[in-house]
Amino acid sequence: MPKNKIILILAAVVFLGAFLRFYGLGNNSFVADEFLDINASYGYFKTGEWRAWDFNLEKPAERINIASDERAWAYRIQPAFLFKFLPPTEAAARAVSALWGTASVIFIYLAAAYFTRSKIAGLIAALLFALSLDGIEFSRKMRMYAMFFPVFLAFSWLAFRFLEEKYAGRIKIFKSFYDKTGFNALYILPAFLLGILSLHLHQLTANIIIIGASYFLVHAALIAAKEKKYLNRYSLMLISGIVFFMAAYALAPAKVAYFTAGLKFFNNHTSYFAKIFGDYSHWLLAFLFVGYGFYNLYKKGLQKEALWAGLSALVPLLLAVFIWRRNPGAQYIYFAKSFVIILAAAGICGFLEYLKNNLANFSGKKYFAVLILIFLVLPANGYFFQKDNAYRQTSQSENPNYRKIFNYVKKHRLENDVVITRNFRNYYLSGAKIPVVSYGGELAEEKLSLEETRKIINENASGWAVISENDERYISKDAREYLERNTQKINAIEVRGKVSVYRWE
Repeated sequence: MPKNKIILILAAVVFLGAFLRFYGLGNNSFVADEFLDINASYGYFKTGEWRAWDFNLEKPAERINIASDERAWAYRIQPAFLFKFLPPTEAAARAVSALWGTASVIFIYLAAAYFTRSKIAGLIAALLFALSLDGIEFSRKMRMYAMFFPVFLAFSWLAFRFLEEKYAGRIKIFKSFYDKTGFNALYILPAFLLGILSLHLHQLTANIIIIGASYFLVHAALIAAKEKKYLNRYSLMLISGIVFFMAAYALAPAKVAYFTAGLKFFNNHTSYFAKIFGDYSHWLLAFLFVGYGFYNLYKKGLQKEALWAGLSALVPLLLAVFIWRRNPGAQYIYFAKSFVIILAAAGICGFLEYLKNNLANFSGKKYFAVLILIFLVLPANGYFFQKDNAYRQTSQSENPNYRKIFNYVKKHRLENDVVITRNFRNYYLSGAKIPVVSYGGELAEEKLSLEETRKIINENASGWAVISENDERYISKDAREYLERNTQKINAIEVRGKVSVYRWE
């Protein structure tokens, strides 16, 4: 395909990806940890310090948790910069994620074209990501995952090139280094810097250690089986890595423990098998294309690329299912989906090549007709027609519409009201200056007790309690039952969904 057509098609795919990420960006209310990001980013904008902002009281939050507020600051500082020019609306706050999500379309095109040696596969991968449900969801939330996805992909890609790409430049020191070690020094610095940035954004970056070790182990085993050469380049790298880990553990056990604390053997988080293929209409169809993509790359002589891409998808998946000490969530496996997409694109491209080579006159319109059919069947396109998605929020949504809920509270509040809720949601009490009794802080171990709840209600003549289903772990059963018996449970269209709003006066 001519270069100008490649550029035009890629531009169209990028435009589609941008539209799906920016359209109605502020339609849905903030949810979950988005509140932490808006509070921290706006606090930094207002004070120049990593200290959460209390929108309700219009001042820095009373709690001081620098570790939480400055987490992933390389991401949070970007919306803080935007707030110099734009008001802190949901759309403005999420614009950084949408920009990174759009940029990721280009990143995945470049990586896929490299690993598959096919610009057509690169375009298919870019379109798969443009339509990716998780790609859309996380690009429309104020969370660092939208940035983590392309940064980890770029880091992994450059790490592979450092390990396996032949140096073809003219810089003598790089040429000498390659001749002696087989490593391409051209990629040392950019890979290192991206690795630091990726690790800063999320600890899940450490998975690349296991990916690399698995890659070395498989290669070492293949060489040993074929050539009977047990000490080879890959076995030596694996041994060196093990020695380095043991030395690091001996010299700085606390640092190593920081990264291994999130590991626990023999978990049973099998829901990740569904999450890794959540962008597709059926997991089996996606698996077939991914598997064929791996086979096709291997058959074409791209064994190293196939193995790196395959392990980059498989290793995090298996770790997520059996090893990670985390509550299962699509956001945690999101970074590994880039390689699932690359392999799926290789599979689609390989399937089309097979038809072209084995069917008469399979070219032009027939080629593109089959490609269009695949994109009608493979992605979970029904998502866009659901009543509840990243563009529309109903009472059946997984997360409550806090915008409507707190607008209802502000509209019907009395002068001396208090609100029992998690205070980090104060964005939707902006300027209300209403006293908030918070529970379930980030490090909270004790639940809101019956005694505390009774005391709050007895000491305040009127007030509200706003409790979502996600808050259950922070409230004792007795306290919840007390609210049910002794307050009025609001039944209004504004407060429907997975939330309970109580009123007393």
